[in-house]
Amino acid sequence: MTTPHPDNVSPARSPRDVPTQRACLRCKVPFQSEGFGERVCPRCKGSAIWKSGSPPRGDGGRQR
Repeated sequence: MTTPHPDNVSPARSPRDVPTQRACLRCKVPFQSEGFGERVCPRCKGSAIWKSGSPPRGDGGRQR
């Protein structure tokens, strides 16, 4: 009998953490998400503004 190596064990997922359609938090377009940790669509993640790490302008957010 072999024991699993710690590097080969994936963490247990919540029963609610399932692949499903979700609305992107940036553009609001529905996309197929792999779980509740994925909330931004691949199109938005591929944009230059996302890759630069700059917050979007004109979204009505608070100014400090």
